Amino acid sequence: MKRKKSYFHVWDNIWGYAFVLIPLIGLVVFVLIPLCMTVYASFTSWPLGQSITSAKWVGLDNYITMFNTPLFWKSLGNTFFYMIGIPIGLVLSLIYAALMNRGTRYEKVFRVIYYTPVITSTVAVSFIFQRMFMSDGGVINTYLSAIGIKNPPNWMSHPAYTKWVIIIMAVWKGLGNSIIMYIAGMQGISKTYYEAAKIDGAGWFYTFRKITVPLLMPVTFYLVVTGIIGGAQMYVEPRLVFAGNGPANSTFTTVIHLYDNTFRYSKAGYGSAVATVLGVIVFVITAFQFYMNGRRERNE
Repeated sequence: MKRKKSYFHVWDNIWGYAFVLIPLIGLVVFVLIPLCMTVYASFTSWPLGQSITSAKWVGLDNYITMFNTPLFWKSLGNTFFYMIGIPIGLVLSLIYAALMNRGTRYEKVFRVIYYTPVITSTVAVSFIFQRMFMSDGGVINTYLSAIGIKNPPNWMSHPAYTKWVIIIMAVWKGLGNSIIMYIAGMQGISKTYYEAAKIDGAGWFYTFRKITVPLLMPVTFYLVVTGIIGGAQMYVEPRLVFAGNGPANSTFTTVIHLYDNTFRYSKAGYGSAVATVLGVIVFVITAFQFYMNGRRERNE
């Protein structure tokens, strides 16, 4: 009997290791090996289409060229400028989530309406926003003219406004996802906190500020981390809304810089250097966020 139990115990361990092995193989094949190849390629003059093993070693040349290229710094600045949309989206989604979590009538209908942009094609959304912000005949400028603004902004052709078109579109498209996350977080908060606050005479805004917002910090932390990672990968929206890179490269992002050099100009070594630097920047910011979040949790 004891021998039979030992036999089943061994097979349980084998099956356990087998299930763990599958994601480990995926991690090695799809993450670690491409990561190592990208770092290695960043030190070579690898032309796309040739074997990476035949690429010429050039040391730090790609990095020196990149840091001396004004267009790289322009793209990096634009990428971080787009992240202004993260706090705007968080504040809006928190307010809408609070309004849609009060048990009022038709709130589920509003949840569906606000989530619809998330599942709508980015191509369709880009086309609609392109038409909305057109200088001549666009809905936005027509409305601004109707309320008395004589010279409405040239959203699509002035470098000071082009990035805001992308930010507004990104916030609008991602709002539904953040709202759902916040509503899920709110429904996980124990009602005893609100009942105790109500007995003490606290109003809605006070309980929202002192109970809801602090207890939603894990959700906010998750949304900020994923928002920064997603913002650093901005590529599709600027390319679809604006022809080329926008006026004076105002919508040009780091990922577009990476893509153009790798696939258009066949400079995969230089593109790998851009990808490596962008990855390091995102990693450092994310690590700092985790550090600050851990510090906040320890002080609570």
